[in-house]
Amino acid sequence: MKTVYIPTGTEVSHMNLATGHLVVDGSLTITGTLKAKTIGGRGFVEAGTVSADGIQVDDLKAVSVTCRRLYAKRAEASQIFASEGIDVSCFLGADRVVTPKLTVALSDIDEVTVDETVHLPPKKRSLLRFWLASALRSLLIRLTADDGSQVIDAEYKPADEHKNVYQIGAQRNGSDLERRSGETNERSA
Repeated sequence: MKTVYIPTGTEVSHMNLATGHLVVDGSLTITGTLKAKTIGGRGFVEAGTVSADGIQVDDLKAVSVTCRRLYAKRAEASQIFASEGIDVSCFLGADRVVTPKLTVALSDIDEVTVDETVHLPPKKRSLLRFWLASALRSLLIRLTADDGSQVIDAEYKPADEHKNVYQIGAQRNGSDLERRSGETNERSA
């Protein structure tokens, strides 16, 4: 597989890019589609559509991101789909996020579909320390939180078979129907 490396201090722009491994320590701007097996580095990636198995970068900005796993310090996208999980240590901004596990410090997400969410206090930490803190927090939640298997009985009073609602609705509909039919008869005469 081909490996593309963008060194520190270098700005590279392409229309589309498809490669095996991508290491970005500088700045990469793709106006179209970016496809790679893995994307890594300490640089800035901006693209229209990003598709990769694993993404581990400092800054990611895209319209749509589809991946297995996303690790980033800052990520901003319109849509993010991750099949395994998303870990963002500083800020995640998105219109829609779909993933089984989301770990984030600060976020601005409009619509989220997630099975497990871990919010960590915003601190300056590396991605490795962030991942360790999120794993520890997730483990503590699993050990201490109620699993929801116990059913809690609540007192309730069964409702009448919507008897009152039907009667009131019938009265309203009948009077409106008679009034409207009278108006129609007057107009036709």
